[in-house]
Amino acid sequence: MTLLAAGLAGFAVLAVEILGVHMLMPWFGSSSLVWSQQIGIVLAAIALGGWAGGHVARRSTAPQRAAALLLGGAGVLVALAVGALDGFAAAMMPDAMTLEESAGLFLKGSFAAALLFFAPPVFLLSAVSPLLVQLRSAERGPGLAAGELSAAGTLGSLLGVFGSAFVAIPFLGVRLTLAVAAVALLLAAALLLRRLPVAVLALLPLAALALPSQASHAHMPDGATLVEARESPYQHLRVVEFADGERWLQMNEGLDSYQSRSVPDNAWPGGYYDLFVLAPLYAEADRPTLAPARMWVLGFGAGSGLAPLAAGLDGRACEVVGVELDPAVAELGAAHMPLRPLEAVDLALVDGADARALLRAAERGLDVVVLDCYARQFEIPLHLATEEFFAEVHDKLRAGGVLALNVGLSGSVAAGDAFLGRVRRSLQSSFGDAVRMHRVPYSRNWMVFARRAAPLPDLGSMAARMPAAVPVEVAAALLPGQTVDGPVPAAVAPFTDDRNPLQLAQLRQWWEDREAWRD
Repeated sequence: MTLLAAGLAGFAVLAVEILGVHMLMPWFGSSSLVWSQQIGIVLAAIALGGWAGGHVARRSTAPQRAAALLLGGAGVLVALAVGALDGFAAAMMPDAMTLEESAGLFLKGSFAAALLFFAPPVFLLSAVSPLLVQLRSAERGPGLAAGELSAAGTLGSLLGVFGSAFVAIPFLGVRLTLAVAAVALLLAAALLLRRLPVAVLALLPLAALALPSQASHAHMPDGATLVEARESPYQHLRVVEFADGERWLQMNEGLDSYQSRSVPDNAWPGGYYDLFVLAPLYAEADRPTLAPARMWVLGFGAGSGLAPLAAGLDGRACEVVGVELDPAVAELGAAHMPLRPLEAVDLALVDGADARALLRAAERGLDVVVLDCYARQFEIPLHLATEEFFAEVHDKLRAGGVLALNVGLSGSVAAGDAFLGRVRRSLQSSFGDAVRMHRVPYSRNWMVFARRAAPLPDLGSMAARMPAAVPVEVAAALLPGQTVDGPVPAAVAPFTDDRNPLQLAQLRQWWEDREAWRD
């Protein structure tokens, strides 16, 4: 029984750590700082719990009873988190908050929620181990007892890690899994106390599931209604719809941001997606041909950028490979935001694959590579913004081929800028000076274009080649005051695979810009 208790404690600690972040995602996102806070708070609770449990074990005359009470207390606290965290988070967050205004609130809110709901049960569970060692030492000796219990706890933790990712989130859901963990802890407590009739009370945590979850409606945009919400191993996803039929596919905290966008009876989804039309225009500036264009879209989402890409080809056939890491994104897109039929486009969609790894399998000679990948809504993945990765993209493009990169951060574009300047510097390691940035009107985004072995055409010739009925925002992005050209000084260090403070740079700029956006 002691080995089972140790295994359950190990399972519950990892389940609380991992699934706890998934409970926080709809309210506070899952940025690197949110994850770091969660891990740090859990580790601190483990350390304090182990220390406190050792002192309790030293003084306890009934270690089995003490361990049972700790397990039962932890089960009650886990059940409390399932039932009460959403209400706590909703009370903390103001209405009508924008993405740019959220930086400080997200960090404070996620810290407070983790400290209040996740640290206490982990503390109690970590205090159980010394008591179980003392209890088992009477039969097995202290060394063997400690080793066996450590092995049981580690196996339970492994089950918590893999069970959360491969079973809990896709099949059971976050709240049900944590409720089941609470039930298991209370059952273990009842068995340790040898009071089997009391075990029926262990089912009470399931009552927490009767409280409706508010997570799927967290930070709902004004005027939007929920179409479908889903938890994936990567993120919290939902599709929302507005009165005019426009739909957004949102991730994690949602707010006024979207991962994909669909507008009824309009091939132009708006925002930075419309500027994808510039990629084929840049690529074909001095290479008229009738051969089908070949494109890869890394971070395909629901395919919002596909129609603007096709518009830039002016009816020319193209072969597109779309890569999407999260299969749930592709499924929600297909179900609720189906792509417009584009006769000239031959699309192959690959989901569940990492963009960088899959690109290595692409044939050389691509016309366009679009990079629109984000982790946790705010952050470009580390391995997709380094000079080594940009060199790999460069190698896959033909002479004159173009990389189009969406950078979703506001802020300065000065040569020494901590984020945007270093992104440009990383690109210029392979593409030289053929790098240009366009500010997306009414947005925090920049579109960056880099061309292999050919200069970028001047803005006037780009404007002259613009397709008919292009949105005025695209034309505005071609104005000289909305573009940035020229080399970045060599003193600005690129992001590399080996040394990459990308997330710190993004978070720093996001934090610094929040006041400017609020004004």
